[in-house]
Amino acid sequence: MGDFFMDKFHLSETGKKYLLTGVIIFIVYFAMKYISPIVSPFIFAFLLAGALNPLVRGLNKKIKVRKSVLAGIILFFLCLIIITLAWMALSGLITGGSRLAVQMPDYQEQLYVVLNDCCHLMEEKFGVDGSQIENFIVEQINIFIENLEVKVIPEVMGKSVGYMRNIVGFISFTVVMIIAILLIMKDYDSYLDKIKKEQSLKALREVGRKVLFYVKTFIRAQIIILCVISGICAVTLTIMGMEGGILYGILTGVMDMLPFIGTGIMLLPLAIFRLVSGNYWQAFVCFCLYAVCALVREFLEPKLIGERVGVWPVGILFAVFAGIHLFGVWGIIKGPLSLVIICESCKYLNSSLQ
Repeated sequence: MGDFFMDKFHLSETGKKYLLTGVIIFIVYFAMKYISPIVSPFIFAFLLAGALNPLVRGLNKKIKVRKSVLAGIILFFLCLIIITLAWMALSGLITGGSRLAVQMPDYQEQLYVVLNDCCHLMEEKFGVDGSQIENFIVEQINIFIENLEVKVIPEVMGKSVGYMRNIVGFISFTVVMIIAILLIMKDYDSYLDKIKKEQSLKALREVGRKVLFYVKTFIRAQIIILCVISGICAVTLTIMGMEGGILYGILTGVMDMLPFIGTGIMLLPLAIFRLVSGNYWQAFVCFCLYAVCALVREFLEPKLIGERVGVWPVGILFAVFAGIHLFGVWGIIKGPLSLVIICESCKYLNSSLQ
């Protein structure tokens, strides 16, 4: 059908490739935008069932318990571990936030002292009006705090209903996925055999294999980078004598995984607070740690991912940026995944047409 359409309009080989690429882009966009919200719990369930299958199969041979029951027990303990870690992180953030709120007046007073000293030093060295500069900076700080209290905080609180809706959606997604894993696990091997034998799914298998290879490579690289950066930050902050250094180190590694956020959202405020409180050495260490973490990611990511996935790093960055605009927050995942699917589909179809 596609060949008939192309031949009828006398398209060149280059024109055929452009048309084919455009059709693939449209199909992938439509699928990601409208179909993926419906089928994504089941796709994740099938992938997780495949990851659990070797362990469940081995346990099934030893203790002769149904595979769905064994998968349920494993998932229960995994969920328990994840919830415990999330609770510990949330408790640490709440505790740290409460402590910060109590100490904020002291930090503000110390900031004004440092600001006063800096302005007097500028007045002595350069002959400028230090008091005028100080009054201007203090005025801008007060305006920022006022805007934060009047605009930002009420706006965040006003969107609490939307946040709750997202939380409920995530919980329902997780519940459906877990139930689907238990149902799929029972007949996973037979499902896999049917997919491998079905000739009409050959293109889907080839593209899916490449996409799955990219996902595995990317996740493996991010986990390794997360562990390395979290370890460096946790050890450095703990040796530095910072209270809660291990927790801050782990959170820094997690923030580093998020596009457009990075380690700066943790380390730069820590450096500023240490600078304001007069701990200049600790502030310097935090700034250096920020630079080290950026260099670690820049060094490790090409080594762990490199050209193995066949997509340039700038392409992944563009895909994340475009994905956020097209699909919202989930575009962080959908964008790069769409790019890989488009690239691999074009490679497969162009090779099959030759």
